[in-house]
This record gives sequence, structure tokens and C-alpha cells, in this order.
Amino acid sequence: MKLVFFGTPECAVPFLQRVAAEHEVLAVVTQPDRPQGRGRRVEASPVKQAALALGLPVLQPRRVRAASVCALPPLQEAEAFVVVAYGQILSRNLCSQPDRPVLNVHFSLLPDLRGSAPVQRALLGGRQTTGVTIQYVAEAVDSGDVVLQQEVPIAPQDDAGALFAHLTEVGQDLLSQALYLVERGAAVGVPQDESRATLAPPLRPEEAAVDWTRPAVEISNQIRAFSPQPGAYCSYQSLRLKLFSPRTEESAIGAEPGEILAVTTEGLLVQAGEGAVLVGEVQPAGKRRMPAAAFARGARWESGTILHSGAQ
Repeated sequence: MKLVFFGTPECAVPFLQRVAAEHEVLAVVTQPDRPQGRGRRVEASPVKQAALALGLPVLQPRRVRAASVCALPPLQEAEAFVVVAYGQILSRNLCSQPDRPVLNVHFSLLPDLRGSAPVQRALLGGRQTTGVTIQYVAEAVDSGDVVLQQEVPIAPQDDAGALFAHLTEVGQDLLSQALYLVERGAAVGVPQDESRATLAPPLRPEEAAVDWTRPAVEISNQIRAFSPQPGAYCSYQSLRLKLFSPRTEESAIGAEPGEILAVTTEGLLVQAGEGAVLVGEVQPAGKRRMPAAAFARGARWESGTILHSGAQ
């Protein structure tokens, strides 16, 4: 089947590779090159880099909703479109039509967690399950009819990086199945139940600041949701410390929130508002991620040291 692929970030690359292996990709549409990192050097998106490596034509319209985009030859010739984390809302003319279906891959069980951060919001909310949805694209974000869905369990140790990887693995197979159905005219869409819709808005920078007065389970969920990037953090004096690999534990009687209860080979055990959090890894500002116990020994932290909330 002749397809056009829309996508931008790293998580979309495996989908492009799978689609290119199974179908004829006429073009890849991705966001324009933008400054990245501390040096603000202009770089191509991961999807563009992957497309060029595959020898595929690349289109980078600044506004995909512009009328001229629909007239581009690859879009006119395509039998179907695939959208994976593209980053722009498609125009009405590019939305799914009976003669030109547009499939979107979304990392939740729609209509639950509509929006750009469904993986992180699932972790922040302490969900035990999430999933992947293949849906037809409609004008309203993530509101189109559902073609296929598959539930995915969230393991207690999963952070956003691990959960993304698992959902990507499941999602590739699900997308292949959906395209098989489209090719045979058997991809029936089921309308979403609007009464069950919830939102997954983008993460705000202030949400990464750890507040040790909150329950340990909430802090653990927060650390997992912000890992590996951008990293949930606390502070000690003038030092900002990102936290990773958390686990909830029992706390000490009378200890102060943020107080280090123990430094063990497994990490830092820190008192929370309810319970305690064992932090396995940390990353001091300007340095690499490392075992929390090794950092604590170097910093000469011991039981009784008080870590401050990130917002301070």
C-alpha cells in the first residue's frame, strides 16, 4: 500500500521503520529542523534522520494545515496516511476520509488520556495499566473512531522510558494489523465514548519539583514519570539533584520529610509525608547519572541529612 508517514520524535522512528519494511512510503512528513541542546545547534528530527537513512523523501512544512500542503504530489498519490507523534494538528482536508484513511497511533486506551503526554500522565496518576490505540484521525485531538486497542500492564519499576519502549513494541504490531485491515477494506472504526474522556496535557516544568511532604507513592510515581527526561528533582543547599529508580519503603517514626533515613548499597532512603522513598540513582547538576549511594558517600551525606523540596 502507498503511504505517507507523519512523525517527529524518537518514539516514532520504530514505527517508520516497520511501515517502510511492509509498505511503499512515498514521503515522510516531519517538523522543520530546529535548534537543540545547550549549543542551540540546528538539528534534524529523529524521524527525518531515520527517513534519510532509509532513502525516503522528506517534507517539512512549517504549517501542515496550509492549503498548499494537501496539493503536494505524495499526499495526492497516497492510499493512506500514518501519524505517530507528529506535533501538528492536521487540517480537515488531511483528516481521515473513506477513500484515504489516516491512522494515528496513541499511547493510551482512548478516550482515556487524550493529549500529548499520556505515558507520563499514566505514571503520575499511579495507573497499573495503559495501552495503545490505533484510531482514525479527526479534527479534534485524539477523538477519532477506534480501529484497534491493546491493554498494556504498567510494572512497578517502569519509568517513562521503559513504558514508552514497551508501548512502542506493542504499537508496531498493532499498527501492522490495522494497515492490513485497511488494505482489505475491513478496518471498522468504533466511535469513542465521550463521557469517559480524560486529558493528558503536556508536563509543566514545575511538576518536576519533588515535595517531600507528599506521600511516598506519589513521589515515586512522579520520579518515574519524569525519567529519563527531564528528571524530577529536589535540592540540598544550592545543589539541584535529579532523582531516578525509586521504590517505596516503610518510614521512621518522628522523622522529618526530606530526611535521609539511611544510605545503603541500594541507594538513599528518604522520609516522605507518608512512608519513605528509596532513591536508587541521582544526577547532580552538570554531572552524569550515578548510583545514589556512591554520590552520598562522596558528598558525605549520612542519616539525618535533610533534602529540600525542589520548588525551594
